[in-house]
Amino acid sequence: MDSIQTLVQSTSGEPIVFPNLLKLSFSCWHYLESNCKPTTNITGAFPRLQSMYLNMDYPFKDDTLFRGTSNTLEYLSMNVNTEVIEMAQKYKVFGGNKYPNLRAFRIKNINTRLMRPGAPSKAATKFALSVSSKLEILAVEDIAMEATIVPSIVEHGHMSSLQLLAIPDAFLTLSHIVVLLEQTPMLTDLHCHYTGVGTLFECVEDDQLPVVFAQKYAPLSNNFRVLQLGHWGNTDIAVVARCAMLMVIACPRFTYASVSSHLREKMRKCILELMSYDSFI
Repeated sequence: MDSIQTLVQSTSGEPIVFPNLLKLSFSCWHYLESNCKPTTNITGAFPRLQSMYLNMDYPFKDDTLFRGTSNTLEYLSMNVNTEVIEMAQKYKVFGGNKYPNLRAFRIKNINTRLMRPGAPSKAATKFALSVSSKLEILAVEDIAMEATIVPSIVEHGHMSSLQLLAIPDAFLTLSHIVVLLEQTPMLTDLHCHYTGVGTLFECVEDDQLPVVFAQKYAPLSNNFRVLQLGHWGNTDIAVVARCAMLMVIACPRFTYASVSSHLREKMRKCILELMSYDSFI
């Protein structure tokens, strides 16, 4: 990592350009101290870059790796912490539709490694939503993530192209999922944890939920097909199965609800049982 600067700048200070490079990937398991990270004065080392994978602590103090990529970058995967977010804000890396061709964005919020705190979850979520309004795939890994990502998406209001949202650490309710589908009409896949019906339906009896969904919410989404649900040991799998069945009612193209492999047989039995109820017929 001591030679990271020489990737884009010679020892004499001349810029190094990779005119035909389409994919750039960095991977490193240890952290770099802030005072060890270099800065450069280059204008753009990767003028045709389409994919960038930064599975490591960002190696520069400034926006070196992003310069000159705003019109070409289509896929970005990166680890973030408070320092990285502050760098991106300082140098105005994103925002203002600066990356019109970016279609897929994955971030991993590094919470604690070697006493280096990660970005607070709300800051990481805000950062993820600021990158591009034309994202088709957004994946956010954050063990401290809260369900506030849903109102953040609603507040953001420009996710009409989003097709896959992977937030495997977020604990969402049925209410959150309904609001999310209303705001993201192109969404086909959602990955999250499920925790029950939530505030919109807390006064509705379980046997009335199918009726409410059929009368008030169908069709909720004409594109939603896959719901991948994480599961904690204390979550009633019958509650998860009920959520899947309600998606079948509200979303005409819904075809698949995924749970952990050791729960699939129990999930199947719960769904078969629900299918025998009059309210689900």
